Amino acid sequence: YLRQIANEKKRADDLLRVIFPDLVVDELKDTNRVKPRRYENVAVILCDIVNFTSYCDEHEPEEVIAHLQELVEAFEELSGMYGVEKIKTIGDAFMGTGGLLKPLDNPVLACVQCGLKMIETAPKMSAGWQVRVGIHVGPVVAGVVGHRKYMFDIWGDTVNMAARVEGTGLSNAVNISKLAWQQVSDYCYG
Repeated sequence: YLRQIANEKKRADDLLRVIFPDLVVDELKDTNRVKPRRYENVAVILCDIVNFTSYCDEHEPEEVIAHLQELVEAFEELSGMYGVEKIKTIGDAFMGTGGLLKPLDNPVLACVQCGLKMIETAPKMSAGWQVRVGIHVGPVVAGVVGHRKYMFDIWGDTVNMAARVEGTGLSNAVNISKLAWQQVSDYCYG
């Protein structure tokens, strides 16, 4: 029975680590809650599939989900390579952060590098999608909300601005705000 309990505990821990970042899981296990916090200088990256709605209208649901799964898995791997923390997917958009829970020398640069790889990767996937990336940097509030379905999320003007930069930006490009550009202009060409 003890072995079975240990196996179930490990399974529950593994599931928590799939849902939440490791630091959130550790705090949740230690205190049974997650204290909301404000974080400064966080880069927020949003990557959205261009013309996804029309794609959904023209393809079977199983094909849409299979292709979306393939792309999200690739983006999760890419984000891990650059130290970008996946926050969530919102429909066909992938949201991540640089410098939120793990310090990065240049969170914006990490997001730009990740975004460039996302743009390069998306057309090579089965659906051949193009994407649009938006990045902004600034303070965010982070925490866990919900009672029956917990979710770790971020809020604030930085998130809203990243969404605007992505939504009004060019397809197949990394679009960044002026504030974000100030942090990467020495590394990138405009």
